[in-house]
Amino acid sequence: MNIALLLKDLQVTASDRQRIHDRIRVALTRFTPLIRGLTVTISDENGWRGGVDKKCRLVVRLHAGTVVVNEQAEAVLAAVTRAAERAARTVARVHHRAVDTRQAVPRVGRVGRASLDPPGSEEVF
Repeated sequence: MNIALLLKDLQVTASDRQRIHDRIRVALTRFTPLIRGLTVTISDENGWRGGVDKKCRLVVRLHAGTVVVNEQAEAVLAAVTRAAERAARTVARVHHRAVDTRQAVPRVGRVGRASLDPPGSEEVF
């Protein structure tokens, strides 16, 4: 799974980048065949003032549509973890709806020979 990571007004260490990738992979690995692309945008809204201002936005492009999840927390990894978990639940829901829709389409059954013959055309021996 290819993850595009964008950072806005924020610097993270190489180990934090790896943790971010790992948390997203753990949450979304089971959906890898369904995912066409994944973009993670992390930003710090208040800068040096602190507070609950680390935002994580996950955009998951699927074959069945696009899932966008936004989460906010005091720490970067907390925001990423919550966003990844929400994205996994949402992707599962979208996938199950797509599968249910395909199965709900009525199938054309086989028509028996007797139903093709007009009434009164039975053979008598």
